[in-house]
Formats: sequence, structure tokens, C-alpha cells
Amino acid sequence: MNVLDQVTNVRGYAKYLGLDPTNRSVLRKIQRQCERGELPAKLDEGTWKIKLPHEGELIMKNWENLREFYHDGMVLIHAGYGNDQNYGENNNKISQFYINQVPISKPTKHFAVTWDFNEFKNSEAAASFEWPSPHAALLINDEQKQPLVDYFSGSSFVAYGRSLKFNDMSITILNRPVEFEGVTGSLRYYAGATDADGNVYKVFWNMFNIFDPVEIVMTVDNNRYCKHCLKRWVKDADTTKCKHEWVQDME
Repeated sequence: MNVLDQVTNVRGYAKYLGLDPTNRSVLRKIQRQCERGELPAKLDEGTWKIKLPHEGELIMKNWENLREFYHDGMVLIHAGYGNDQNYGENNNKISQFYINQVPISKPTKHFAVTWDFNEFKNSEAAASFEWPSPHAALLINDEQKQPLVDYFSGSSFVAYGRSLKFNDMSITILNRPVEFEGVTGSLRYYAGATDADGNVYKVFWNMFNIFDPVEIVMTVDNNRYCKHCLKRWVKDADTTKCKHEWVQDME
């Protein structure tokens, strides 16, 4: 059976994530994720059947956060912005800090996950990028409807006028989305939008949740140490003072 077709139950999914399948709080959390539609799951005769992700697949997309990837048998979790090896290079590449999901008290591995936004930046500059459905929408109150429509229809923005589906409804994007200032290291865009009922929205995209990363590199392995200097394994470790002989868990 292809991994794309593999399904499991709640306990099996906990085990797949490296969590304790007998821990009731873990099982309840996974079940709630199924109920909220955050996992690719369906209820079959009272049992949640959860589809396992394939290599590199993005798990649980949402607007504000970078979510998990399945990579090399591990689930990788975004652990924060910063420490970007591409910072200041102006190469439209951004690396994010990820760790593998492990049970509490177990050592983690660190990863640099890199996205290349060159193609996106070039196509958007040429107004040829086709924007997908937004990740989130903020309903605007009645007093602010017209001012927001006027703002996004102004000369500071490029008109778009394309209709997209969002939560099973059709919305019209007023302007080509522009970058939304936020957390350093993030890449988010927003625009104005309307629907057929006269509602007005701000809509948002998280670009990291649209595109796949181009590279995933392990940078630190806290499971491995040099048996001579006792330093943890790091990518491109300095060998001037110690030639390093790596062992697992200092054994």
C-alpha cells in the first residue's frame, strides 16, 4: 500500500507522532483535532480514521503559524523565527528553525527549513501570479466598510477583481495583495475583499503555507555527542581542536 493511502486510528496516530498512545490527554487532543477538521480524518462507525501524511506534506495549514512537515520519518515543528542563514543576502530565500516532535524530556534534532520565493516575487512583480484562496478573513464592521473599500481601491494598490472561494463562499479580491507587516522572518500578504451580500473583509495569506520548502537540513542532533570533547553534533563542526568521534546518547 502506498503511504498516501495509509490510514490509522487515534492511538496509531499518536504513536506515529512519537507520543504515548496510552496518554488520555494526547488522545483527546488528537480527537479534538479530528473534530475541528484540522486533520485529514473521517468518522467510520464511531472510530476516527486518520490519513497519514506523505514525505514533505504540509500538515494543518493555517494563517498565522508555520505548521508541521513530515520528513525522513519525523514530524518537524516550527520552533520560531530568527537565526536565518539568508538574512541580509537579499536572495528572496528564507530559512526557518524547526525541531522534530518528540516526547517530553527527549532530546530533539534541529533543522533549517528553507523556502525560495524568487519565482513568486518575479511573477507577482509581473502581475502574473494567480493568488489561491486566502488562509483567513476578517469581517469589517458596517462603519468601516466603505473606508476600507476606498482604501484598497485607491491608487496605492493594483486592482485585481478576481473571485475566489473561501469557506465555500465566493469573495472578490479588490486589489493585488501586498505584504503585511508582521513578525520579523514571516512573509504574509493581505488585501481587501467583498462578497455578494455586501460584506467587506480583510483577507490574508501566509506564503510559507502556500509554497513547499526547497531544502531541509539538520543542523543540530542532540542525540549525538563526541565521545572525546562531549560536544553535541552540529553541522560543519569545528575539527581544529578535536577530530570528533560521534556516538549516540553519549554511550
